Amino acid sequence: QVPMRKLSGLMTVALATGLLLAAVGVASATVQAAPRVVRVAAVPSKLKYDKKTLRARPGKIKLVFTNHSKLHHNVRIESGENELGGTKTIGKGTTTVYVTLKKGTYNFYCSVPGHEDAGMKGKLIVG
Repeated sequence: QVPMRKLSGLMTVALATGLLLAAVGVASATVQAAPRVVRVAAVPSKLKYDKKTLRARPGKIKLVFTNHSKLHHNVRIESGENELGGTKTIGKGTTTVYVTLKKGTYNFYCSVPGHEDAGMKGKLIVG
């Protein structure tokens, strides 16, 4: 037989271990649910972004767009001709938007008239 005092100590250790494991599980779930961050910027005095290819993991993505140009720009994301979301159009500054994307290749571009045709576009690879 195990003395009651020793049994009580073992139960306390087991309970503390269980709580610790539960806390670690919640923390790791929170980390896994955190959005992926993708950053892109408009180059000053040119109709182009600083990157032609962006990469992200599937799921909720935080798209951070910084406009260094005097012109107004944005970043829109599409699959084929389906618009999936994007930032608001801004002058100098930074804006953020969240989009949820599955594995695949998407287009990103500036929807201000004439900007995409001038080369303000690229590929977003989610995988």
